[in-house]
Amino acid sequence: MRIPTTTANQTFSLRAVQHVVLCGVFAMAACQDVTAPEKVEAVAPELRMSQESAKDEIASLASNLDDFTGWSLAALPDAKGKANIVGILNGLKGHLNSGKITACQQDVTDARAILGSLSEVEQVEVGSIGVALDVIQAALDKASQ
Repeated sequence: MRIPTTTANQTFSLRAVQHVVLCGVFAMAACQDVTAPEKVEAVAPELRMSQESAKDEIASLASNLDDFTGWSLAALPDAKGKANIVGILNGLKGHLNSGKITACQQDVTDARAILGSLSEVEQVEVGSIGVALDVIQAALDKASQ
């Protein structure tokens, strides 16, 4: 037994077939165009930092040194120890601005000595200074290469 189809169903199926055919025509036309990117010659990246960029990085560390360390210095109760570390950090900031790497290395060593003389609780409270010294040491190591 055959089920009669209405004219609406026939029209819908005819339009669906037209749609599929039209999409196929667009797809075939699009496949003829080149869409791949052009080949680019491989350029070897610069592996080492130039002296200028290393100096720029050191100068940016100098300008941000107060932000790195200022808030944690409030935790030091000892006025003499606080004055010593603040003096060394200010000297370090000046040496970073001028680009004197050997003087910066000495300031980092002196600051680590003062931080090492603090109690464990005080060392934890001023831990951001140690992190800042690590970042500065890494930048100095890059600059001295």
